[in-house]
Amino acid sequence: MLMKRRMLPVLLALLLILTIPAEAFAQEDTSEIPTIYLTSSDPANEGRAFVDASKSNVTAGFMKLTDSDGTTVYDGALTQIKARGNSTFTYADKKSYQIKLDKKTDLLGTGEKVKTWVLLAGYNDATKVHDKTWKDFAASLGMPYVASSNWVNLYYDGEYRGLYLLSEKNQVNKTSVDIFDMEEAYADLNEAYGEDPEIQAGRNKYGQRFKYTADLNEPEDLSGGYLLELNHTEIDEASGFYTRKGRAVNVKSPEWAGKDAMEYISEFFQEFEDAVYATDPAGNYTGYNAKTGKYYYDYVDKDSLVKTFLLKELAQNPDDFIFSTFLYKDRGSDKLFFGPIWDQEMIFGTGWNRQFSPTESVKPYLVSALLRIPDFRDAVMEYYQSTFSAEAGKLLGEEGILAKNTALVRDSVLADHALWPFVKIGNPRMEGRLWEEDATYQDVVDEMTAWIEERIAFLDRLYGLTDCPGSAYYALPVHWAIDTGVTNGIDKTHFGPELSCTRAQMVTFLWRAAGSPETPSQSASQTAPPQRGAKECPFTDVAEDAYYYRAVLWAVEQGITTGTSDTTFSPDAAITRGQSVTFLYRMKNPSQSASQTAPPKGGAEECSFIDVAEDAYYYDAVLWAAENGITTGKTDSLFAPDDDCTRAQIVTFLYRAMVK
Repeated sequence: MLMKRRMLPVLLALLLILTIPAEAFAQEDTSEIPTIYLTSSDPANEGRAFVDASKSNVTAGFMKLTDSDGTTVYDGALTQIKARGNSTFTYADKKSYQIKLDKKTDLLGTGEKVKTWVLLAGYNDATKVHDKTWKDFAASLGMPYVASSNWVNLYYDGEYRGLYLLSEKNQVNKTSVDIFDMEEAYADLNEAYGEDPEIQAGRNKYGQRFKYTADLNEPEDLSGGYLLELNHTEIDEASGFYTRKGRAVNVKSPEWAGKDAMEYISEFFQEFEDAVYATDPAGNYTGYNAKTGKYYYDYVDKDSLVKTFLLKELAQNPDDFIFSTFLYKDRGSDKLFFGPIWDQEMIFGTGWNRQFSPTESVKPYLVSALLRIPDFRDAVMEYYQSTFSAEAGKLLGEEGILAKNTALVRDSVLADHALWPFVKIGNPRMEGRLWEEDATYQDVVDEMTAWIEERIAFLDRLYGLTDCPGSAYYALPVHWAIDTGVTNGIDKTHFGPELSCTRAQMVTFLWRAAGSPETPSQSASQTAPPQRGAKECPFTDVAEDAYYYRAVLWAVEQGITTGTSDTTFSPDAAITRGQSVTFLYRMKNPSQSASQTAPPKGGAEECSFIDVAEDAYYYDAVLWAAENGITTGKTDSLFAPDDDCTRAQIVTFLYRAMVK
């Protein structure tokens, strides 16, 4: 009898749509997914078609929720059924819903009794495990207020609609974000609070706009609690504010906030943003707001910020720190907290306009500046190495979290797939947005798993280097070099900053920084090390199968080097500081070719280093490097041109020349 109950969702879907993929019949049923039956109060006039037509269309109905063993969890009235979501609602036929029970009920068996729940369609997630897996992962890291959730098979007005995620909302209450409820405080002070509110616009003391509800009596203590949501460039709630960087922040709670409250929270957030983007006269990011005398971590809980950053960095959600990134501030607290995690449908390479590479980095609002603050980089690397890397590893393997989750939902996904396609890219206008028709669920799972494996390996190289502290002068250049593929370090946990850089490594770094261009004597279709072509490499000590062969050939053809003799390049010799800045100078100034026979002449300004002679081949290069902030020398008066150049110095020179 138990097996029959577990098979019910799949069998009913088969009867309804008669197109279950053949692979469904080959799977042993292990489904433990509950089932929800939604029924409209007035199916003829306000059924699913009515609700799906507009997010403003709200109706009532009934819901029955049965566990996988057939036990009834809820069987009663719904005071609200409405569609929800932004891009999913606009572009997907499979809608997400918000439902409101007539009484608080613990639908998930987690002790969370609430009235309002959401049914998330997960249309753009072919695996159907992204959102729940990432919420559970966030909870395992000790992040508070993570919304509980579980998968359900949904039937709406007698029709099977697919696999959904039943989840509590991110909202202020005792079982979600448990902070002081300002809405209740406003309601106690204002009769008919929220009824026909008059929304007006104002400006805070920093000149930034905000929206508020006029003519409200305000609580005496305005320090909290607030639930905020980053929303790119437009406010779409009754209350919200804009920042100096042009970003919009929705105030989710209190939904109708007064003028004083909006002035307070918008100014607090602005001071935080100003601290994140603050720089010193040399352009270095400090994290220090000189006007208030506070650092970024005086405004925000650093632990929650670091965890949120790494969760989003691993997931590679294209909306992270743009949309659906939540923060909260409790009454009496002097800090914002990041969280709870939300909207993790399009992750693990699934983007809106394209798929993301697992070795690709996106540096959106706040993140682009935070990663340039030494204190934040130190905190990220310490937590990644002490905790996050090991926890991320638990996602993988035959007994890993992802394997267990995909096995649990497999049968329900197959039934869902009979209605809805496997999606690769969210935007329906983009070519290649769907998986091939013959793709199986295992194909989808295998691609996700491989992507995560490669992503973790990439992050290990970015944040797992034990010899590259975030506060080191070379930390940001090393991060950039690994992020852009200039180098992977010498192994998983070491960059070798104090090791001497070889001439082969130097030209390879330059070549990769230039985009690994093909040379005129190389075919763009080559994937293996190139064979000697019309223009051969002139050096007998550069083998065709060497990792640096293409880089040396490119450097010769670009006039960056002529080697240590007519026939030798000396790839394994340590490169000197004089040679390194000369190579870089010639790369950035193509007219200054190594083929010049006359020694270069100094510019209008004299070189400040007493150990750099005017007739030296590297004179103009050192002068150029000093004038452009690429080097300050070993001391104010010494450049040490004949000293070996370390790997840390090389990537720092290169970063300053290419980026800063």
